[in-house]
Amino acid sequence: MRPRRHRLDNDDVRVLLRVLIVVAVAIALIAVESTSRSGVLWRLITFTYQANVLAAAYYLWSLFSPRVADRVGIRGAVVLYVVVAGILWNLLLTDYSMGYTPANILLHIVVPVLAAVDWLAVGHGRCVVRWWQPLLWLIYPAAYLILALVVLNGAGRRAPYYFLDPGSVGIAVVTVNVGFLAAFILALGYGISAVGRPSRPEPTVVH
Repeated sequence: MRPRRHRLDNDDVRVLLRVLIVVAVAIALIAVESTSRSGVLWRLITFTYQANVLAAAYYLWSLFSPRVADRVGIRGAVVLYVVVAGILWNLLLTDYSMGYTPANILLHIVVPVLAAVDWLAVGHGRCVVRWWQPLLWLIYPAAYLILALVVLNGAGRRAPYYFLDPGSVGIAVVTVNVGFLAAFILALGYGISAVGRPSRPEPTVVH
């Protein structure tokens, strides 16, 4: 018995998807730096930009070290973060960030879709996510929440997302939003781990 392999699960597809992710992030960062007054540096306080830079770094690393792809805990976390950033932006933030500019399309649509396709198609089921790993994936969003609520507010800068800004929606609403976000990210993390499980093995044919 051997695991059933998807037709897209090959080195050419793996390299193509990951090069496209790296290039998409690079183009978006260059576009923002060259076309906006404030440049790209300050945007690195946002979850979206941090998640996309992390994704570009991971997938670039995986191109030179195939063993990195076997670190399913890291890979799953990267996929989760860019997908979360994409979903939240498309549902809640398009009116707060200049809408569907080329850079926003790349970071909030193209990269999450490519990362999801890579997760589903490349190395599918070869490395199983442990039950506790989606819990660990909450560590970075929790750390970002501390940055947004404590560090930035303490430094006199408001949280970059209105639904995490007590000055905009109030502390009670922020508390509720944090609970919803934690539940959503955890559920999505377990959903990602579920679709990454191995499919039924193909029967071995005896001649």
